[in-house]
Amino acid sequence: MAMRHRHDGGPAATLTAVRPPAPTGIDAGSALIDLHVAAERAFARYDAAEGSHRGRFQAVRAISNALAVHHAVEQELVYPALRERTARHDGLIDREVEQSHLLDLLLVELGRMLPSEPRYDAKVGLLVELFRQHVRDQETTLLPELRRRLDDDEREQLGAEVTERASRLRAGPQG
Repeated sequence: MAMRHRHDGGPAATLTAVRPPAPTGIDAGSALIDLHVAAERAFARYDAAEGSHRGRFQAVRAISNALAVHHAVEQELVYPALRERTARHDGLIDREVEQSHLLDLLLVELGRMLPSEPRYDAKVGLLVELFRQHVRDQETTLLPELRRRLDDDEREQLGAEVTERASRLRAGPQG
């Protein structure tokens, strides 16, 4: 059990014990696939908002949030776990990281645009395509490698950490 200092706004910091998340019964691969499904739901919101600039703007915000959660979980938990087990896929991990970077750049550009602008739909389409390629690469190469390199308990523990971290990110800052 790790010990972490927590400051709750009072004059003195308190010491609290932080336990790793309890296993959820879901493995790391399944937890990541759940994040992929959440992004796909946000993409569907965009498609359903056809003709509504406000609806499309809100859908892009939902896409951005889903991709931010996905990206953070990969960077903080999944990629380090895989790198710890094998350097064999470092090139693939680097490619995944670069795909995430391109997704971020597209989201920044979309954040500076209005849904009524002519290239807005094209950028969203490219974002969807790039994310789906990222998912294909991940589900065909990296997730099977996680399944091979981590035993059942490790996959379940990582799945619990992914699920717990994603939930905290979706909840936003507390306070």
